[in-house]
Amino acid sequence: MAARREFRILGMTPGEIWRGFVSTTTGKIALAFFSIMVAFSIYALVALPPNFGNLWNTPSYWQANPKYAPPAWINFFAGDAYAPQMAVRDFNFTAGSSGGVGYAVIQFAVDDSYAQPWRNLYMMVRSPAVYNASTVAYLTVERPDGKTVQLGPVSVNSQFVALGLSPQIISQVSSFYQSNFGVQNAVPAGSSAIPYLFYTVRGGDLVPLKGTYRFTITMYSFSGNTVLNRKDLGVVLEGEVYGLMGTDFLGHDLWLGLLAGFPIDLAVGIITAAIVVTLAILIGIVAAFYGGLVDEVLTRITDFFILLPAFPLLIVFSVLFQWSIWDAIVFLAAVSWGGSARVIRAMVMQIKSSQFIESALAAGAGRGWILRNHILPMVMPYTLYLFVVNVPGGILTLSAINFFNLAGAELPTWGNILAYANEFGALTSGYWWWVVPPGLLITFVAVTFIFVAMGLEPVVNPRLRHA
Repeated sequence: MAARREFRILGMTPGEIWRGFVSTTTGKIALAFFSIMVAFSIYALVALPPNFGNLWNTPSYWQANPKYAPPAWINFFAGDAYAPQMAVRDFNFTAGSSGGVGYAVIQFAVDDSYAQPWRNLYMMVRSPAVYNASTVAYLTVERPDGKTVQLGPVSVNSQFVALGLSPQIISQVSSFYQSNFGVQNAVPAGSSAIPYLFYTVRGGDLVPLKGTYRFTITMYSFSGNTVLNRKDLGVVLEGEVYGLMGTDFLGHDLWLGLLAGFPIDLAVGIITAAIVVTLAILIGIVAAFYGGLVDEVLTRITDFFILLPAFPLLIVFSVLFQWSIWDAIVFLAAVSWGGSARVIRAMVMQIKSSQFIESALAAGAGRGWILRNHILPMVMPYTLYLFVVNVPGGILTLSAINFFNLAGAELPTWGNILAYANEFGALTSGYWWWVVPPGLLITFVAVTFIFVAMGLEPVVNPRLRHA
């Protein structure tokens, strides 16, 4: 029984190619970087909801988050100077109804040890039966200095109530400072009153008052015997810092946006490269292998696509036809194969002129057999290399087009995050967390595939392998 023939590329089995790739330092680094990209992409697909793209473009979804907030980990360097975002989940709750009036009482305590306290206090009312009814809320705050602040009533007429921005509460907090400390107009016009609950007056200046604060929120509903449920209510203290990567102008959690960008950008790069390589192989091999009129026509078509200004055309068509991100990458790939096809054509032309090809033809070998057993195995290493180097090109082009708010501007890609950062002057305003992470991730992806390409050099270039 004849031994089964092993599949080889340029005399190497797939296993030998893999071992040659990972045996170099460059290959190991490339493998580590690529594994990180794939791991984050898988995590994003599992952890983020399927409709995250729609949520990203829904401002109300992020309204409880602070705007332009740096990452929470800067407190490690600033000595807990900034109060972090806090969703209050551990609170005492009682509810009932009496005399046709429904009521609910929420009680919780927070420890303030920050130089800059919370920006605002939000009530999240999830039941339309509550916030569409005649409902009011009162807020009582017991401070560490023994003083009590009585605030309200505030109308609860929406799903999201920012207590600190209520004119009633701003006036009452200012009155508290005037009656207790003799300070007039303590709360500046247009500012939230909530931070001033965490201050006291020393030497005529407002200074942080650290310690435990006890909050009591009492709600009354005057629309019959409405019973307020715990699950329908939530409380959020808006922080000065937020999460792993901070927030932008709408309060987007930038960590989630950066995470969502991994599978999107990786898919864009791989799809773009796959289309480019497929077209380049088909055009290059057919032109060189069949020659004559076929070669002449395909060569002229290749020259035409090489001369096309792909990126300017991509911008024009994106504006005219409101292309999605997938329309853009298909167009980009469809016009970017020319240079690669010309190289493959030259390789096949050289292989065709080899003596072993002439010998195979003289022995009666068919074109298909020669193509399968001689041409493709010698071209495949370059096509693999070609695929690798086209991935970062697709990602960088996508990021550039997104930077102009074109082609997929509705998706949380790294290019889109940078586009809004530029529009709102993030870098000049000092919002470095909005600019540096997406820029570094784009660079990281490009560098990863550059390392992959360098690791494949011994496969592509047999001289390096034998050396």
